[in-house]
Amino acid sequence: MSFLVKPSNCHHLSSLTAMAMSSSFCPHIPNHLRSIPICSSPAKPISLSLKAFSSQPSNASSTYELPARVGFLGLGIMGSPMAQNLIKSGCDVTVWNRTKSKCDPLISLGAKYKPSLAEVAASCDVTFAMLADPESAVDVALGKDGAASGMSTGKGYVDVSTVDGETSKLISGHIKAAGALFLEAPVSG
Repeated sequence: MSFLVKPSNCHHLSSLTAMAMSSSFCPHIPNHLRSIPICSSPAKPISLSLKAFSSQPSNASSTYELPARVGFLGLGIMGSPMAQNLIKSGCDVTVWNRTKSKCDPLISLGAKYKPSLAEVAASCDVTFAMLADPESAVDVALGKDGAASGMSTGKGYVDVSTVDGETSKLISGHIKAAGALFLEAPVSG
């Protein structure tokens, strides 16, 4: 599966892999939506492969490519199981949490640990953030030695925290200013 991308300010997308997380409750992308560009501009199109991964066991013989290095910030009641599923799916995961002891069970499963947010972001291709509230999301992304300071061209930041639009736009602006991509993907539960 591939997406058609027309570069504008998206010229750095060629080095990233578009990802989709799938599970038994997440429907596949309908055929009529597969050819819709995710960036629009009259420039020459770039084709990106969509790589999918799942924590669900599969009997399928197809092989999926996983992102080389994935960071996960925030290991609370939702973040820890999400990071655990990434590890079980074969991702090379680096974790961080304000309370380091919450990292220990994931480290025992094979995750790496970095003591600062900037170090996690700098060492990973894609960094996920799962924080409890807007204040925490801003502090983790933009605070002293925050994740944004470790971002650069070719990296991605996926904020799965449930925050308001204003907070998301603030974080997005700083991540994009560093040359990285930003995806707002809030969860609730």
